[in-house]
Amino acid sequence: MDTLTGGLAGRQLLAVIVTNILAFLMLLWLLRKYAWGPLLGMIDARRDKIRADYAAAEQQLQSAEQLRGDFESKLANIKAIERERVQEAVKRGEEIAARLEVEARGKAKDILAKGQTDLEHEVRSARLELRSQVVGMALAAAEMVVKEKLDDGKHRRLVEDFIQQLGDVRA
Repeated sequence: MDTLTGGLAGRQLLAVIVTNILAFLMLLWLLRKYAWGPLLGMIDARRDKIRADYAAAEQQLQSAEQLRGDFESKLANIKAIERERVQEAVKRGEEIAARLEVEARGKAKDILAKGQTDLEHEVRSARLELRSQVVGMALAAAEMVVKEKLDDGKHRRLVEDFIQQLGDVRA
């Protein structure tokens, strides 16, 4: 035990113990005031900052989720509007195509009617010209007949020539 006490007597030992306790308490007080206080304050401040950052991150996450929802709803609206516009464009295109078809059919009917009228006019003109040529040939044949006395052979030959000339005119 002497080695433990270092050879100190009861009072001296008590004074050393009290001095050590006082020194320990002063050291604790100094550490608490100058070391642990600021250290714990820094730890508390860091803990508060982490909590605030975490809360801000959660708030930003909620805000991002809300923005995402808004974006998706707006995108859905845009797609619906796009579909409507495409359907309107298709409808307008079909209306224009139908109108163009009606106009084309009307123009085709007009062209056919004009062509038919022109054809009828040409046919009338050709008939009049043919009639004129037939009359001319009949007159020419009558002139031949009048100039010559006809016997049966000459008469047949004149009719055959007339028919042949008539065939040449038609061709």
